[in-house]
Amino acid sequence: WIGLGISVLSFGLLLGTKKGNLESRRQLRKDVSLLTPKFAAVDDTKVLNVHIVSHTHDDVGWLKTVEQYYYGRNNTIQNAAVKYILSTVMQALVENPNRTFTYVEQRFFSMWWAEQSFSSKKRVKELIENNQLSFVNGGWCMHDEATTHFMGMIDQTTLGHSFLKRELGVVPTVGWQLDPFGHSATMASLLTAKLGFDALYFGRIDYQDMKLRHETQECEGLWNSSPDLNEAVFWGLTGSYQGNYGAPPGFCFDILCQDEPLVGDSDKHLLERVNDFVDVLKVQSDRTKGNHIMLTMGSDFQYENALENYANLDLLISSIFSYQSSGRIDVQSRLGPRFKRINVFYSSPEYYTEWKYKETMQQREEIDTTNGDKKLSTQWSVKTDDFFPYSDCPHCFWTGYFTSRAGFKRLERVGSSFLQAARQIESMKDSEGSVGFPDCHCKEPLYPLEDAMGIVQHHDAVSGTAKQHVANDYAKRIQEGINQAASAVSEKLKRILLLDKSDTSQYLKDLALCQLLNETKCDVSTKASGRDLYVVVYNALAKQRSAIISVPLPTDTALSDSQEITVRRIWDDEGVKARTTLQVDGSSVLYFNTGLLPPIGGSVFRISVIDVGGVRSDPRNYEPGASSVDRRLQSAQRSLSVRNDVTFHQDRDTAEVSNGILSVRFDRLTGMIQHISNEKDGSSLAIQQELGYYISFDSSKDSSNDKATQNSSAYIFRPSQSTQRPVAVTPAADKASFVETDVGVIIEASFEEPWVKQTTKVFMNQPYVEIEYTVGPVPIHDGRGKEFVTKLCSPIQSNGLFYTDSNGREFLPRKRGYRPTWNLTEYEWVAGNYYPVNAAMYVEDEESSLAVVVDRSEGGSSLANGCIEIMIQRRTLTDDSRGVAEAMNETVGGMTPYPPYGNAERIGEGVVIKAKHRVMVGKGKTGASLARSQMDEAFSEPMVFCASAPKDSVIPFKRGSFSLLKSAFPNNVMLVTFTMLHVAPSTTLLIRLGHQYASNESKTLSGTAHVNMQEILADWKVVSMTEKTLSGNQDYSEWENRRFYWNGDSTTKDAKMKSERMNDYDIELMPMEIRTFEVRVE
Repeated sequence: WIGLGISVLSFGLLLGTKKGNLESRRQLRKDVSLLTPKFAAVDDTKVLNVHIVSHTHDDVGWLKTVEQYYYGRNNTIQNAAVKYILSTVMQALVENPNRTFTYVEQRFFSMWWAEQSFSSKKRVKELIENNQLSFVNGGWCMHDEATTHFMGMIDQTTLGHSFLKRELGVVPTVGWQLDPFGHSATMASLLTAKLGFDALYFGRIDYQDMKLRHETQECEGLWNSSPDLNEAVFWGLTGSYQGNYGAPPGFCFDILCQDEPLVGDSDKHLLERVNDFVDVLKVQSDRTKGNHIMLTMGSDFQYENALENYANLDLLISSIFSYQSSGRIDVQSRLGPRFKRINVFYSSPEYYTEWKYKETMQQREEIDTTNGDKKLSTQWSVKTDDFFPYSDCPHCFWTGYFTSRAGFKRLERVGSSFLQAARQIESMKDSEGSVGFPDCHCKEPLYPLEDAMGIVQHHDAVSGTAKQHVANDYAKRIQEGINQAASAVSEKLKRILLLDKSDTSQYLKDLALCQLLNETKCDVSTKASGRDLYVVVYNALAKQRSAIISVPLPTDTALSDSQEITVRRIWDDEGVKARTTLQVDGSSVLYFNTGLLPPIGGSVFRISVIDVGGVRSDPRNYEPGASSVDRRLQSAQRSLSVRNDVTFHQDRDTAEVSNGILSVRFDRLTGMIQHISNEKDGSSLAIQQELGYYISFDSSKDSSNDKATQNSSAYIFRPSQSTQRPVAVTPAADKASFVETDVGVIIEASFEEPWVKQTTKVFMNQPYVEIEYTVGPVPIHDGRGKEFVTKLCSPIQSNGLFYTDSNGREFLPRKRGYRPTWNLTEYEWVAGNYYPVNAAMYVEDEESSLAVVVDRSEGGSSLANGCIEIMIQRRTLTDDSRGVAEAMNETVGGMTPYPPYGNAERIGEGVVIKAKHRVMVGKGKTGASLARSQMDEAFSEPMVFCASAPKDSVIPFKRGSFSLLKSAFPNNVMLVTFTMLHVAPSTTLLIRLGHQYASNESKTLSGTAHVNMQEILADWKVVSMTEKTLSGNQDYSEWENRRFYWNGDSTTKDAKMKSERMNDYDIELMPMEIRTFEVRVE
């Protein structure tokens, strides 16, 4: 009768009482709350505590755009409206003070919050104070973990945490990564422990791993993924440990579900349903340790009619109590000897974590009855690797999205890098001593870019797994953000560079970011016919570096015999030694070496045509009417000393280029690399280059012995045969082009397939060989999808072992056909050995090392000893049945609308992708050090701004170079973030410093690093510094005082108060450590 009574009460709340009697409604709420307890765990090992966590998972774009999801538009694709989810949830929580709800995505919540009245906001704050509404993760989105870089992960989390702290005073304490398709080591170490999270919960792990964990009661445990940071956090699966994050089968009460509701059911059938529910609890409780389990009651875009969800949950909870009390459910007969009673109540991830910690600590120390010594309990196993790759069936490896939408992945990396640079420049003082952006037409010129970059870290954005129109929307957001930020940055640069009181509107009027130099495009420079060019090169790294800059010039650039192009640094009498122009696709391109650029700063260069009186000094300069690209060295044997210590030699079969650091031998006929020597350490390595493509599995064309029909597409990578070797793309013989410039040699290789090109560059002062691949449009006239890869093979005896980075931080060892925590049964040899490569990958043995640094996230493997294989581009013609309902078939014209407004057809040719890799070789066991030396440089390439002025005009420069720093940081330290928090009442900065090496990666750079903030900032005097957690939302010391020490030891290396490692503004950094500071300056 109690069960039936709660049904009536629930409907009363849902429909309202007769005549709307206020007192009756209040009494109903009180009665319901008594029967639906909140946070009511019982400290008794014989009681199974069931934590009901109501939640929704709201993708920040996937099948619909952000706005379409929020407002409920375009419901012909998917019925979802976040606006009404949040509104009805708040109403339901107010109805019953014991109901709870958990929310994640702050991009959506911030939209809803902006629409609320003062009274509505007040009610929300009351719900938070009453612990009914909780926020977990708290980022702008739920970021991906395979294709994200740590910079983007930190930024999007900080954006969400800042909003929560500013508007609601909330500090999240639990990580909640329910939907990402695999989980990274960096997520566990940096983005959980360092954020101040006590635990991390997620849904998806490999199906073989999950099966074993079911059998061994290890669906929860500890995760210590960084040997250097040495932080263990609690982790647990959601979704009743079934590989997702929803309600148990049969008990989804949302309007989107097909399960029958409980409300209105007969007593007999309700009892049957409750018994079924108890059986579900037994299955889940048998798969973990302890007497607490969490039920995640919610899924994608659920709770749009929250009152219906809660009415059924109220009834379920109360019925469990009533049927136990009346003896109609015999708990022990169903659950076995472990438990005598079930205690079900509304809860939250935070409360669940508190109890998991409590029971862990209670069992942490066991007394050894033999000698009385204490020993650590082995209750939880400790995971030290990651959860990649993820598969949900034998032929279903989610390794395709590591590369999907390669062009967008590059745009994301460009946007993230530019955002860091723009923040630095915003914080600099201009010539009048002002900070911030001057006279900006918008209040916060960086916010659109911050917002866009926060959105695209979402696990269906940068992953490349959204529908085409959504991917277009993501790209549009990034580009609009870059455009607005670049406009403000250009104005600020003029104020930094020009003399005080100069009218900046009169000089360098067209100063603009040249974003498309990889496509040989810069509107300012190519339209500057007959004018001088001014190029500002900005270095966002905290160390000096030189760079080779390419600037496209007007197509009518032509020089007489008495003229040459010079490049001079402003306020520097010596010109930069570069005068050669090249014709590339009809454009003249000038390459020059910047020399050393200042750290966190830039230099200005003037490019002009000058008269030298008579024959030009360099006979190899641009010749009017001739294409330098076609100027090949045809002699059988010829040796030239190219400017700046770059030498070139060739004979009939080979060509060799040396820049004093590397010596690279090529096949003269094909332009493919044959051998690389490191002249600094004496190492040498034979290289075999292979390019090719896998044919994508198509169930309509490919047979499979076990009848598996899994297609390869946006998420899934599956070759047509599980052990397929790539179809070779053969270099075209005798078509290689070796082009000299004053900064090095450019080698262009052609292939039998016209849609593949390769450009290799060996430039002065560069310790790497740069290979640029141009791929596309990938042909599909044969009706087959193709997945293009590049492979570098060497004699290195790697024994199946290779290393990939985790989100740009730690390197993890990978071994072919092997998983550290279970015995792998292999069904897909190729796809099952692919891993995310966010920044770099390497192989090594005792004699030699080979490393490759990438310019965006890609998928990679080592399918043969000594080889590195990386996927560059994918184009498939089938859908992989994981929800997006589109083939990974990107075309330049996008798609027509979906039905009923169109037929969702692709428009135009396939896209063309350009990707750059930096290749390095070295002595044995130096792979990590080689990769580390270029990872930051590849992430943060120099920013190039161009302006034009009438020839020989005088520009009132105050300086030719500028820097935020008095001196460079140590080579192993990165300035991760430098941004203004506010100017008034005092200027306050948020500064993150990162140690970029792990222990034992370098003899000189893996040690402790020190940075003295007072001595290193050029424009500022430090007044005070406070260490914060990674997102800056709480004092580090406060977190240390309340945190959970899952290791059982509160005196671990990192647990030592970090204030002890910061004396007189001197900051100590341990390997792989990132520290965050709020710095007040004047």
